[in-house]
Amino acid sequence: MPDLRLIASDIDGTLADDQGELAPETIVTLRALLRRGMSVVLVTGLNPWPVRRYLAHISGGDSFPELRAIALNGIFLLEGEELHEGCFTPLDVIRDTIPVLLEEGHVPLVFGADGVTRYVPVPAGMATVEALIASRPYQPFVPVADVAELLATPAALVSMTGSAEAAARVAERLQAVLGERAYIAHQPGLRRSWVEVNHREARKDVALLALAARLGFTPEEILYFGDSLNDLPVFEKVPHVVAVENAVLKSKPAPGAWPLRITLPGSRASCRSCLG
Repeated sequence: MPDLRLIASDIDGTLADDQGELAPETIVTLRALLRRGMSVVLVTGLNPWPVRRYLAHISGGDSFPELRAIALNGIFLLEGEELHEGCFTPLDVIRDTIPVLLEEGHVPLVFGADGVTRYVPVPAGMATVEALIASRPYQPFVPVADVAELLATPAALVSMTGSAEAAARVAERLQAVLGERAYIAHQPGLRRSWVEVNHREARKDVALLALAARLGFTPEEILYFGDSLNDLPVFEKVPHVVAVENAVLKSKPAPGAWPLRITLPGSRASCRSCLG
C-alpha cells in the first residue's frame, strides 16, 4: 500500500450521484480524511459557483485548510475564501469558437472573470440551457444580444451543453478548427453533455500536479477518483487512480503504477469504499 497524502476526485458522476448530490457516507468519509490531516482536492470542469456549494457541504461549517478545489478544469483554484485565477482561454480562440457553436445551433456560454455566465439565446439550443439555469438558481446567467456583449467582460472560457451526440459532433469540429491552440474538454454527462474550450494549459492534470508540487506532494502520493474523458490526462500522469463503473475513459497504467485501477459499483466512487 503506497503512502497516500492527497485524495483528489472529480465530482459529477464520481463523488456526486445522478442528481448532483453527495451521499452522506461520502461526506462523512471526506471529513474523516480531512481530520486525519489528509489533503482533499475536488478536481472538476464545473465553475466556481456549484463548486463552492460542494465545498460547503463537505466542510459542514467547519474549517478545513486542507480542503481545496480546482474548477473549470484548472482555470480557477479555490482555497478557503480565496479564488485564484489561472490561464484564461485566449480571446482569439473564443472568437473562433463562437461561430462554430452558432452554426451548429447551440448557445455559446461564456463564463466571465466577474463570475457571470453570458449567453446569446439560440432557439434550437435553449431547452438544455433553460434546464441548466433552472438547476442553478444560485448562479448568475445573463442573456445578451450579440457577440460584442458576450465578450464585454474578460472571458475565462466558452462552452456549450447539449445531447451526447451533439457534444461529440461539436468537439470533433472544434478540434479541427482550433487544433493545438486550445484544450477542448469533451464531457459526456449523465444529465447533460458539455464541450468546454480551455486554454491549452487549463487541464486537470496540469492543475492538480502543480498544486501537489506546491504542497510538497509527489504524483505517487496522490489517489485520484474519476469517470470522464477530461479525467483521462490525470489517469495517464498519476499512478494510483480509481474509476467508477459508469466511467467512459480508457487508460493504460502509468509505468510502475501500483495496481489500484479498479472499478467501483454504482454511479459514483465513494472514498469510503477504498479507504474505509
